[in-house]
Amino acid sequence: MCTSVVWAQQVNVQGKVTDANQGAIPGANVLVKGTNRGTITDSEGRYSISVSKGSVLVIQSLGFVAQNITVGDQTTIDVALVEDDKTLDEVVVTALGIAKDKKALGYAVTEVKGSDFTQAREINLGNALSGKVAGVNATATATGPGGSSRVIIRGNGSLSGNNQPLYVVNGVPIDNTNVNSAGMWGGTDSGDGLNSINPDDIETISVLKGGTAAALYGSRASNGVILITTKTGKGQKGIGVEYNGTYTMDRPLNLTDWQYEYGQGIRQAKPTTQQEAINTGAQSWGARIDGAPYIQFDGVSRPYSAQKDNIKNFYNAGSTFTNTVAVAGGNDAASFRFSASNLDSKSSVPNSGFNRKSFNLSANANLSKKVVFEGVAQYNVETGTNRTFLSDTPKNPNFGVHMIANTVDIRSLDPGYDSRGYEALWNSNVYAQNPYFVINKVKNEDIRNRFLGSFSLRYNITDFLYIRGRVGTDNNMMKYVAIEPTGLAYATQGAMNRRQVQIQETNAEVLVGFNKEYGAFSVNALAGGNRMRRSTEEMSFNGSQFNVPFNYFLDNTINKTPGYGYSGFGINSLFASADLGYQNVLFLTLTGRQDWFSTLAKENNSLFYPSAGLSFVFSDVLPNKGNWLNYGKIRASLAQVGGGYPNPYALNLTYALEGNSYIGGVPLMRINGGTIPNALLQPNTSTTTEFGVEAKLFNNKLGVDLTYYNRVTKNDPVTASTSSASGYGNVLLNVGEVVNKGVEVLLTGTPFKAASGFTWNVAYNMAYNDNKVVKIADGLTRLELDQSRTQSAYVYHFEGQPYGMLAGYKAMTDANGNIVYNTATGIPMRSEFMALGRGVPPLTMGLTNTFSYRNFSMSFLVDAKFGAKLYSATNYFAYSRGLHQETLVGREGGLTVTGVSPTGDAFTRTFAGRDVQDYYSGLTSITDQFIYSSDFAKLRQLTFGYTLPKSFLEKTPIQSVSLSFVARNLLLLYSKVPNVDPESTYNSGNAQGLEMFGVPPARSYGLNLMVRF
Repeated sequence: MCTSVVWAQQVNVQGKVTDANQGAIPGANVLVKGTNRGTITDSEGRYSISVSKGSVLVIQSLGFVAQNITVGDQTTIDVALVEDDKTLDEVVVTALGIAKDKKALGYAVTEVKGSDFTQAREINLGNALSGKVAGVNATATATGPGGSSRVIIRGNGSLSGNNQPLYVVNGVPIDNTNVNSAGMWGGTDSGDGLNSINPDDIETISVLKGGTAAALYGSRASNGVILITTKTGKGQKGIGVEYNGTYTMDRPLNLTDWQYEYGQGIRQAKPTTQQEAINTGAQSWGARIDGAPYIQFDGVSRPYSAQKDNIKNFYNAGSTFTNTVAVAGGNDAASFRFSASNLDSKSSVPNSGFNRKSFNLSANANLSKKVVFEGVAQYNVETGTNRTFLSDTPKNPNFGVHMIANTVDIRSLDPGYDSRGYEALWNSNVYAQNPYFVINKVKNEDIRNRFLGSFSLRYNITDFLYIRGRVGTDNNMMKYVAIEPTGLAYATQGAMNRRQVQIQETNAEVLVGFNKEYGAFSVNALAGGNRMRRSTEEMSFNGSQFNVPFNYFLDNTINKTPGYGYSGFGINSLFASADLGYQNVLFLTLTGRQDWFSTLAKENNSLFYPSAGLSFVFSDVLPNKGNWLNYGKIRASLAQVGGGYPNPYALNLTYALEGNSYIGGVPLMRINGGTIPNALLQPNTSTTTEFGVEAKLFNNKLGVDLTYYNRVTKNDPVTASTSSASGYGNVLLNVGEVVNKGVEVLLTGTPFKAASGFTWNVAYNMAYNDNKVVKIADGLTRLELDQSRTQSAYVYHFEGQPYGMLAGYKAMTDANGNIVYNTATGIPMRSEFMALGRGVPPLTMGLTNTFSYRNFSMSFLVDAKFGAKLYSATNYFAYSRGLHQETLVGREGGLTVTGVSPTGDAFTRTFAGRDVQDYYSGLTSITDQFIYSSDFAKLRQLTFGYTLPKSFLEKTPIQSVSLSFVARNLLLLYSKVPNVDPESTYNSGNAQGLEMFGVPPARSYGLNLMVRF
């Protein structure tokens, strides 16, 4: 009988939420006070919800004063919200997917709406964050579409481990591994896990920057956490359909400024035979350009004329076409949203591209009065075709396009092969491929099939106590094939590789939550546990030398080498969190997480990660604060989290089979690897102290958010050299220490807002990160990360210096600053090996301006970074090949250098005009000659849109239509790096600041259409 009485008191309430001018407020929250039940208004501001008589509905929307309405017998409740002259409590998604009032947080969290990513798009979500969030440094690799990104929050903390944040989608961690990347010896970038995220499916992104914000993720939280919450069908009444389509053209930028006074050849002479033309195919040390006929690489005579459009003539105008259709529906008991999307991107490099097909299904249901189900499933098929090789010259088409002699038309190399199908040689280096042979004959493909799933059940025991269970999985299956074709200059018999990699991670979580108010006090607490299991399995098969030319399958190769690898590990965790509030002005947050690691020794496999945060909303207790202060908060926090935990089996000796041709062919075992196992290894620990202040001033026209942080990472695993007598080359020790200190500033404002409807909003973010490597290891004061293929520039850690310093040599000088010359060659001698500049910019900033007037809107973002250096191998080669403008000096009349000899005597030498190439080529041994300030400012994003008036659509099933002009990377406003993009880099690893023959940057612009039915 009790049950029947309860259900008899249920009332179905519907209504409309508007502003003071009767304008609909879509997305307003309609909540049942004291419970977790609720809904949101649709695009017309309408809602419907079933509640008990006597319940209190809380209607709220950002920027408006919340209203509490008690439900009686009425079935229609229309609400007009008034603008808040203070600041409405803003709800943000925090760790474990828990939504909290932002004013209660004792740490910095930045939330970005999904709509910020759906017009001027990036294929990789990480790249789209550039300039949008203070303290987040996002960098793209100089590859084609579908490449990886490097996202760093508040600096690098681990000397050799992963420094990128943990990505969590709908409460479940996902994999962001970059399986293939380019290095010193070249390679391709096959992208990372963020390529799988479709911006049209994103509701919000929360960036948890500090240790306290991310502490509930324990050992995975040292680099911060980025939470992605996808869209659901909640608030949708009936069936709704959305279409979002974007088409952009990508125009490659020619940033080169080569010299076009002297052409192909050496020592101021043109080639006179076909072989001489091949030998000097990448040399522009020839005679003064005169337009007269001369012999070229293919034996054909052509004019000796400047070819200034080689980059334009080789690269295509790329394009990206994205189409997403989403269907959503629901009622008070259940809702769903399904989306299907296709992204097709054609690279500016011919015959190269990326395609992503993604399908996303979200379902939510109240299975009973107390049981709530939420589930999200996503399936992707991603295909990369003929990804461009970067860095080193083999199979890299960008080298030839940029370095070809300046009197040779790049199109004369097309199709890149002779009548036999073999590579047509154009220069003396068989490892510097004909660009057209690469795009027409060299093949690679990668296919990623990915499933992401998150499923949860919540049981509301009472209106303040609940239990939730959640299971999430990320299953990546990646297949790669690469073909070095018959006729490739450096391996004419060809080769082939097939590879399959499966990465799978599953998380199972159970927690109990409690949320209740006791007079002036409030308590929001939870406790639970998590079980994580992750495995990586890899199979490969390499074959070389095709028996039958031009037949590309593995059984056709003479030499075959199979490979197999597997690793697996797990983490078991218990965690708890308590948010304590007093009078809604003072808040204390305490968290703790205990992690147990399968990769550590049993007696040493558990670590505890605590955090504490305090927030005080002082504006709510100040009397007579006037209109100048609408909201003010100070916050402080302290946390210890972990990262860089040892790889599977790092604590033990592992073995491999060794071929044996002496004892009956019986295989032998050998120790696999040269590192001494260390049973005492642990993850590093990162301790963060943070202070901040937030304020809204002058009737909310100005917003200020200031943060200071100090992050100390200790016990970082470092590979240190050991005596060869041990039988090993190195040992892994917990000894590294890195400190990151910094400030973050976020300023928001409305400089102008008129009654006519014109509004101007501004947001400026700035972050400065002061980074220092405090310790590497006992007896080890520097550690190499990487080096350029030129083998004259390096990235090193130096104790006492910032993270990842570019290193190498300057020209040697004496005590008076005179350059010391090698008297035999006339080339400056090299200094001692030294640090030459930061590879990572310490100062980042972004400025967003948004204008709206009636149905028009415009927004632009300026993104800038300062304080780093870039070593440009492109300029290195431009010097040695005679293309650089600076190599013109001395070609006419000779070049005289003056300085001192190694013994201190005065030194002078004059190079004749025909010999200046010896001097400029010799300068390539001086690293500092090709290190430049990589400071830059770019017009990163521009949108200009128009939304059709609703009166035009009244008699149609269409709810809204908007059309926008969109652009990305529109202008390079400021740069000090000649001939290349100041952001150019060939991988997303820890060694930043090295550039070498990447794909030119592209200016993207096009149209975006959004239609809602």
